[in-house]
Amino acid sequence: MEHTDEVDQDAVLRARTMLLGSGRPSLGQQVEAYRVLSAVSPLTYLPKLTEALLSYGYAPEVRDRPDVRLARHTEAAATARRIDPGEPKRTELLVHTLSAYRYDLYAAGRRPEGFAICEEMAEAGRWGFAHGQVPSPVYGHWPMATVLAEEGRHREAAEICGMLVQARRSESSAKFSFWTTVAWVAELDAAGHHDAALETFADFVDVTRAEVDEDRSALAILIWQLVQYAGMLGTAGQRVEARGRGSSRPP
Repeated sequence: MEHTDEVDQDAVLRARTMLLGSGRPSLGQQVEAYRVLSAVSPLTYLPKLTEALLSYGYAPEVRDRPDVRLARHTEAAATARRIDPGEPKRTELLVHTLSAYRYDLYAAGRRPEGFAICEEMAEAGRWGFAHGQVPSPVYGHWPMATVLAEEGRHREAAEICGMLVQARRSESSAKFSFWTTVAWVAELDAAGHHDAALETFADFVDVTRAEVDEDRSALAILIWQLVQYAGMLGTAGQRVEARGRGSSRPP
């Protein structure tokens, strides 16, 4: 659907001519063209404008100008929010753009606003899953888990990490996501759920052992996990089991 009311048709023509020219327009020129064309054909050009603004925020000339990068990514986020809900890639593009915006806000020391963007990313992921645009209900939730952990809200962070791990396992059989699982165990432990942390890490070790048996994982990873698990058992006061598990040779 095109919106042509009160649109400068000469500007539209210039924008289309620039994009169709033989030379590749600069990012700045693409942004200007897509700004014009998105007013005429938002279904087609709002996603393109979002992507161009996102790239424009990483342009070499703004590497040492965080204020300019933040301004460009602020506009990118606002543009992504306007993308039609029926666009299949809307959720993926929105979350990706909000992630860049979030990073810039935190870098500028604007933590409350950054936290709000993390919440928005999580909500966008839930919406996208409900509408068939992304494969998981926890798509876009990782930054929220990270921020909650930084703020000492370990129980909430552990809950999200657990959902992320379970979603990954449901997508790829019994496979654990390595770093997400490590984060989950750490947050469980920090939240005082020591038994749950031990049980989760024990499952992690068992899965890795099976992968090593099938030549799908490196022995060094299993050894690292065994050392960590022995340390956790030791910290929990289970010294005898720690010595037995930590010194045993993996099959």
